[in-house]
Amino acid sequence: MAPYAAREDLLARYGDEIKSLEAAEGKTQATTAAALADAAAEINGYLGARYRLPLAGTYPILTWLCCDIARFRLWEARLEDGEDNAVYVRYRKALAFLERLASGEGVLTDEEGASPLEAASADGAAVASRRRPVFTSSIARRMDYGS
Repeated sequence: MAPYAAREDLLARYGDEIKSLEAAEGKTQATTAAALADAAAEINGYLGARYRLPLAGTYPILTWLCCDIARFRLWEARLEDGEDNAVYVRYRKALAFLERLASGEGVLTDEEGASPLEAASADGAAVASRRRPVFTSSIARRMDYGS
């Protein structure tokens, strides 16, 4: 499984903070790589409910989410759960967005605006969308077709 983000992505977003975390408490670049891999696994745990994994293509939102989750993983031992902590808040927002993606309320698109294929069921049939239909049968029965 390839991570959705690399150490360079973390450095681009959080710069010296990541280097300081790596230097603190004996953490290394390998620890950062493990945090990124753990973040990718957490993301796949949500996406696997809706999409066929591994995803083909590049999804910029997943790079962002992976960085926020990995950053939280690097800070985790030093944080207290609380809404006033920016690292924790960003982590919770990332999970909330992943929950929306898994439920079908959010949209995942690649750099060209295409969405990944939804997962197939065990018999190979496509999985039905989890979105509520716009026109239910009860609404359709009440529509006037001008006949």
